[in-house]
Amino acid sequence: MAHPYHHALSSVRKWGGEVEDYLPVHNWFDASKEITADFRHRALRHHALS
Repeated sequence: MAHPYHHALSSVRKWGGEVEDYLPVHNWFDASKEITADFRHRALRHHALS
């Protein structure tokens, strides 16, 4: 599983800015790994909360 830094780097490539701009949100997304420690964990926060 990728580290939040790598997800933030991907966001920089797609949207511009700096990695530090995206780290807080990707850390928040990845906090759900405590509940489900596989690829499905991101679906909890990507789609369940608005």
